[in-house]
Amino acid sequence: MTMNTKTIALEVDAVKTNAAANPTSVSAGFSDYLALIRLKFHLNFALVIYGAASFTDRFDLNFFSSLLLLYISFNVFLYGGIYTINAITDLEKDAKHPLKCHRPLPSGRISKNTAIGLAATLISIGLLIGFGYFGPTIGVIYLAFIGINLFYSLVAREIPYVELFVNASTMPLRTMMGALMVTGHVIPVALMIGAFCKGIGFLTIRRIVEKNVAGWKEGRPALKAYQGNVMLWIQLAGGVGLLLAFALDPLIHQTYIAFGFMALYYAVFCLGIHVFPSIRRYWQKLYTS
Repeated sequence: MTMNTKTIALEVDAVKTNAAANPTSVSAGFSDYLALIRLKFHLNFALVIYGAASFTDRFDLNFFSSLLLLYISFNVFLYGGIYTINAITDLEKDAKHPLKCHRPLPSGRISKNTAIGLAATLISIGLLIGFGYFGPTIGVIYLAFIGINLFYSLVAREIPYVELFVNASTMPLRTMMGALMVTGHVIPVALMIGAFCKGIGFLTIRRIVEKNVAGWKEGRPALKAYQGNVMLWIQLAGGVGLLLAFALDPLIHQTYIAFGFMALYYAVFCLGIHVFPSIRRYWQKLYTS
């Protein structure tokens, strides 16, 4: 299984041509603010749902309303602020990138000062709901996400392999947060390990795609360390780790559905990038815009 780099390069060229033919407006619109909070990456909330659904006693209105509020406070507010901070710290590098230069901050449609104010507001609201409604346990997890992301943005992202593991460390926290939301005490260790392995696998997809974009050295310097099929081997190791966590989980009678979804998604959307052109195009579009 090898990556069709020529196909991806041609697809990226098509994206750049389209961007050049449709220049963006100088003033920011609502869509620019939505772009800052990266709604397209909110699918990671599925890991929170896996943790919550595995350990809930009932699927009632209280469960779904709590899950919805957790999504709004965590993904929309807290992570919206974190993504905005990432955009601020990546501003200079994104400005040199052939595709990312069209994003709201490097294009100048949203000013740096406006982005700083937005990040502070979003994170403050997220923490207020996290601590105020869900209690100190969830609130502390929110703080952990902020700490991990700041460490990644300011330090780890420049260090090959370390940047992968630090980035993936947020995945098990999501499953734990879901479990704690409904139980207050259950920490699903095996499910968390599986989520970590899943995160590692999918982060390699982003590295594969980004390395086939012109100007990738400016956008993510750590990519130059990933030579040959190293990303594929990491993906395979992540898949094995996910299956081992599945097989050895003492809580498997509660987590088997969550593990099943993760394993299926991993096989199709992670390893499938090497086999199916449609999967490859999906990730290329997601990670180069």
